[in-house]
This record gives sequence, C-alpha cells and structure tokens, in this order.
Amino acid sequence: MSLESYKVFLRKNKIEIMLFFLLIISLGLKFYRLNNPNSYYFDEIYFAFTAEEMAKGSDIPWGIGGNAPKGFAYEWVHPPLGKEISALGILIFGDNTFGWRFFQALFGGFGALFIYLLAKELFQSKRAGLIAAFLFTFESFIFVLSRITMVDVFLMVFTLLASLFFVLYVKKGKFYYLLLTGLFCGFSVSTKWSGILTLGFLGFLSFLVEVHKRKQVVDQKRKKIKVKVPSIWTLSIRMLPRLVLSFIVIPAAVYLLIYLPLFFHNHTWADFIELHKQMYYYHSGLKATHPYQSSWWQWLLLIRPIYLYLGAQGEFAAHIYAIGNPFIWWTGVGFLLYSLIEVARKEDLSLYFPILSVFAYWLHWAISPRKLTFLYHFLPSLPFILLIIAYFLDLLWVKSRYGRAFVILYLVCALGTFIYFYPILAAIPVSNDSLGRFFWLKSWR
Repeated sequence: MSLESYKVFLRKNKIEIMLFFLLIISLGLKFYRLNNPNSYYFDEIYFAFTAEEMAKGSDIPWGIGGNAPKGFAYEWVHPPLGKEISALGILIFGDNTFGWRFFQALFGGFGALFIYLLAKELFQSKRAGLIAAFLFTFESFIFVLSRITMVDVFLMVFTLLASLFFVLYVKKGKFYYLLLTGLFCGFSVSTKWSGILTLGFLGFLSFLVEVHKRKQVVDQKRKKIKVKVPSIWTLSIRMLPRLVLSFIVIPAAVYLLIYLPLFFHNHTWADFIELHKQMYYYHSGLKATHPYQSSWWQWLLLIRPIYLYLGAQGEFAAHIYAIGNPFIWWTGVGFLLYSLIEVARKEDLSLYFPILSVFAYWLHWAISPRKLTFLYHFLPSLPFILLIIAYFLDLLWVKSRYGRAFVILYLVCALGTFIYFYPILAAIPVSNDSLGRFFWLKSWR
C-alpha cells in the first residue's frame, strides 16, 4: 500500500479507527483490576453467591428462600438470566471475583459499540455514534455497574440491542429485525421484571409503525385507482400475527427457556407459579428502607448515589461509589429539556425515539408498587440521555468551527470529570483528608 493510498484509507475510515481504539479503552477500563475488591461487596452477597450455587448445580437457588450461610442470601426475587450469565463466567474462569464479574465487564465494555451502532442508525451519522460511544465509555455510573456482580448492566445492554434492532426494522423493513427486537426484549424481561417496559414500549411502537406503513399503502392505492381498498384497520389486523410472534411468543419462549434448570431440578409447574407469586408479593410489599435509597424524581438530578464499598480503614481507604458522571448528567438535563423544545418545533422523528425511551424506562417508577428504589433503576434510561447529547453535539460539530471547539471542550470536560472521580469508582485508596473533595453535594455523603 502506497503512502497516498494509506492516507486515503485513514481519511475514509477515521471514525471506524477511532471507534476501534475507543472500544479497546472501554473494555480495558472495565477489565483493569476487575478482581478488586477481592471479596463480595454490596449486592454480590446475593447475586454472586447465587451464581456460585448455580454453577455448582445446586437445587436451592431455584426455590424460594433457602438457608444460606451467615451474611449471604439466595437471590430469587428476579428472573435468573443475569445470574445464569454470571454462573457461566464462574464455570469458565473459576469461582473467583474475576469469574463472577467477567460478563458484566464484557457487556459494559461492548456497550460502547452497541450505542455507536444505535446512534449511527438513528441519526444517520457515524460521528454522532462515536460521540455517544465516547460518553458511554466515560460515564462513571455505567463503569461502576459493569464491575460488580449485579444484573442491571445486562438489562441496559439488552434494552440497547432491542432498540437497535427496532430502529433497523423501521429503516429497512426486514422482518428478522423485528424478531430480533422481540428476542432481546425477552432477554430483558428474563433479567429483571422491569424489562417488561422494553417489551411493552417497543411492541407498542412497532404496532404504530405497522399502522403507519399500511396507512401509506392505502393512501397510495386510493390515489392511483378508484376502487374500494381495505380500511387501515383491516390491514392492521393482518399484521397482528407478526407482532404476536415477535412480542409475545418469542419473549415468552425465552422466559420459559431460562427457567429450564428449575424443572431439571425436579420442580413442578406449581412451584414455578408459586415462585412468581412470591416474587410479586416481595416487590409490591417491600417495606424495608436503606440509607442510600432514592426516589425516581431524584435520579436525573443525581441527588443520591449509592455507597457500595469501604475497604480497610486507616489513613488511606478504598471506596466505591455508584455515582454518575456529574458533568454528563447535569448537562444531560439541559440537553433533554432542549430536545423537548426541538421536537415540538421541528418534529424531528430521530429525536422522538430517545426522548420517549428515557421517559418510558423512567417515569413508571413514580407509580411502581415497589417503594424501595435506587439510582441504578435509572440505568436503562441513561444511554438514551447520552444519545440525545450526542445528537446535539453532532449538530454543533457541523455548524461551525466554534461548534467543533465546543464539542471538543465538552468531551474533554466529560473525560476530565471521569478521571477526577476515578479513585472512588475503582477502589483506589485515597486519604481520609482528601475524601471530602468528591462530595460536591451534602446528599452524596
């Protein structure tokens, strides 16, 4: 390859090259010192412990409750897919912290690629995709939850992938994209029941898309030929089988398949039904409180992060806080509000989807029967905030050189804020005297 052709290659593929290196950074951040802390912390006493028991082939994780060693408890109040994925990591890499957390880090690392693809297809801009991937990589809340044996990062990534295939279906009309949308909706529900929002939201949007497509067909036929054409609702009924297959049959099959080990351990359908009754009773009747719980309206403003880990105490101590990148979150509020103005003024359909997604996965918590909620319940909405930010930064980039300067400054500030908070995200020991510099708000303590 000549020097000139090499330059042409770099110029034509600069976005892809930058994405490649960004993906390496994303994965590297998630896997670097993944085994630290080298012990259970926060909800790993439930999720990691249960995954270990699943990996051993124990029958107890498939029942209700179970006698666990002191300080641990079996996690049975959520569907088992996330724990099964963690158990696979244990089977591959051994019963250790790296094995427990491997797939969380893998999902979190590759999430940068998935949000790139979604932004590229949604906004028809590789640059918007790269910006979204950059923000995803250096979003500290995503970083922390990609390095702990919990299941929320799985739910977030499955929601991203379901959204990606939905957008591809809308753009290209290929039925298999709709089937893949339903498949990843099924994975979402099989990870946490809140994944039903992904299923319901994308299923409803798919119905609207089908109705719109058939309305266009009807209108075109009526213009071309003066004959009676089936009504829009008649045509809409005809497309119901594909929606039922994609958003009922496939997700239900996925959900049942991930419970197959329950039946292999000689549990019955009656046990399966009773388990789900108890899961519902648990979530709807939970009266417990927690010092780091927060209400749905506090999440977007980053009022109450979650203190996950405190290492050996002394002059220096290691800490892990599940806290969002405040620069991204607080500016994201402004971008979200501005996006509402933009869609009202321009009716930009590409912006409708991320805006609706933010609210679809967030606002239901205002009326949820579960009252004990945490900041991590906002995680499925977070990537769509990043998409909205990427949309406007991409517009600024093409507008002028001042716009490009603003975008670069914004990304540098986002990166700088991540680096600033990194010690309390990754359990890097800090002195007790300097710990206060991370608590910008009193409610963060």
